[in-house]
Amino acid sequence: MQIITDSSCDLPREVLDDNNIIVVPLNIEIDGESYIDGVDLTHEQFYEKMLTAKALPKTSQPSPQKFIDVFRESARKTGETLSIHLSSKLSGTVNCAIMAKEMVDGRIEIFDSLSGSIGVGMQVLKACEMVKQGIKLEKIVEKLKEYRDNMKIIVYLETLENAVKGGRLTKIKGTVANLLNLKAILHVEQGYVKILKTIRGKKRAIRFMLDKMKEKNVDFKDKVVSIAHCNCIKDAQILKKEIIKSFNPARVLITTVGPVIGTHAGQGGFLVCF
Repeated sequence: MQIITDSSCDLPREVLDDNNIIVVPLNIEIDGESYIDGVDLTHEQFYEKMLTAKALPKTSQPSPQKFIDVFRESARKTGETLSIHLSSKLSGTVNCAIMAKEMVDGRIEIFDSLSGSIGVGMQVLKACEMVKQGIKLEKIVEKLKEYRDNMKIIVYLETLENAVKGGRLTKIKGTVANLLNLKAILHVEQGYVKILKTIRGKKRAIRFMLDKMKEKNVDFKDKVVSIAHCNCIKDAQILKKEIIKSFNPARVLITTVGPVIGTHAGQGGFLVCF
């Protein structure tokens, strides 16, 4: 069975390679220049360009043809395909994959992660784990739905600059938030990104995220917790230390938020997925 995803998953390259995961890249446009996510634009290059961009970068889903090509190759090699993608509430990527599926022979299952960034990635890794265990496709999808529905993603925004650039927040409100050192905390609910709380200061925000993990009331010792950061590795490492200290999970995976979600989160933001 072949696992396919898109570049919004934000899994590190070594993880993708180790698990033989195929990635269909999304498209990025910055000040009129077009790029293919992860092909001719790295995450580091994206943040450099975004800092000096006149307008907010734009992202768009892959063409159906890109999915057709990878689905045909997967059908030829394995016969079964599970394709896991960015929330249908945030992108048309899932719909493109569904369109492509109808044009390819073979058993292809399209799965809506109802998530973004490493939230997609965690579901991809869970699917890979079940494939290695020899679990059948129908059961994988069933268990993946349960995993998806129990997943929590908390997002911290260091700045509201991109919200202002994108027209989701007025310039006056953005200035006031900056003056008061207000930080927005978001979460993913039924595939949508929604405001959870506004907090003064980064330290309080991190404490709030840890409290949200405690509220889940589960034993993390056999679980993976993921942190994705928008070009702020030091903050991600601080959060990792606090998570290990408080919950001692089996593993804490740190990665970078790519252009697809980073465009909206902005420089200095980060999220935790558990």
